[in-house]
Amino acid sequence: MCPPLHNERIMVNYKKVFISTQPVGWFFRCTILFCFCTLRCNAIENWEKKMDTSYGPRLFISRNTGDLLSAETQDNRMITGGILTADEPEEDCSFSELMSQARKKIACLVKKGAKFIVAENCQTLQQARIAVFAARKEKLPLIVTMLCDAEGIIPSGGTVTAALISLQSLGVSAFGISGNLTPQESADVLELAVPFAKIPLAASPTAGNPNPILPDVYDLSPQNMADAITPILECGVSVLLENKGVSPEHAGCIRQKLFSFDSTALHLEREDELEHIILANEKNFFIISNERLDFTEPIPCHHDMSDDFIAAEEDSVDVLEIQIDTPDDSVVFAENAHLAGLPVMFRSDDELALKSALMLYNGKAM
Repeated sequence: MCPPLHNERIMVNYKKVFISTQPVGWFFRCTILFCFCTLRCNAIENWEKKMDTSYGPRLFISRNTGDLLSAETQDNRMITGGILTADEPEEDCSFSELMSQARKKIACLVKKGAKFIVAENCQTLQQARIAVFAARKEKLPLIVTMLCDAEGIIPSGGTVTAALISLQSLGVSAFGISGNLTPQESADVLELAVPFAKIPLAASPTAGNPNPILPDVYDLSPQNMADAITPILECGVSVLLENKGVSPEHAGCIRQKLFSFDSTALHLEREDELEHIILANEKNFFIISNERLDFTEPIPCHHDMSDDFIAAEEDSVDVLEIQIDTPDDSVVFAENAHLAGLPVMFRSDDELALKSALMLYNGKAM
């Protein structure tokens, strides 16, 4: 049973963006709903039916050949998927160029028969978000796994929970963690994210460490590993992926455990979004009471915005209100966003500029 969250860093994925305009001397705020919907393939119709819930149909995903995967369902169907591995970005590569490269990779996977995509071992939120936007063109389900350590920290310094909050608002089909994590370590990390999950969760635990004398033998035997994944399943995880040390014998035991697990007894604690607004930036997430929500005055975009951000934190406001007048402003803010310790809301009269700001922002904005 996952405990309720307490004293985590505090601010939802409302799938809304607030645009503020100021005509004729008075201020009003209009809300535009952006449908970041995930388009799914008919080959996994059962998964599609449950994608709006936090516990989805069960899948065991194993390596196939090359960059292809095989997903086994509870009713013994096999579905071919593809692996999208994030490359180290070139120094001068823009977001759109990186997305174009990812689209080409996904198109190649589709030609090979992939019906879903796994963006595995993402080290930054930007890598994961690029995968999300790239997968939309092919209208395929996308599972994202973030590489993390035993504390739930990804290589770029952000938290797994912040990444979940940001990515589920964009419509990923499932969110998971990967890396050199044992089943218990995986469960400990996922416990932090469970209260915020609105989509199926995935995990990719290892069988422990290899034997120094017999490198093909790992700490956990097949049956011991199957027993060890129980805490993961108790976190509501419904998608498991093969990882280091998982032999065919391990896979057989894990599949049996996954498909026979009784999820009806799960009672997972969830954050109450009727009382709180939950936002995220690249590194942290924030929970703000609906009864108290303080914004900065609109902050214009310029080359160095660090002083504006510091002043806002000293004033103890909740949200940075960023003025976006042109698409160029969205690029300027994206270059400064890593300096912001608070979540943001974009204020704009220009729909194109606003969309650009939302696409480039590594987080979940209001």
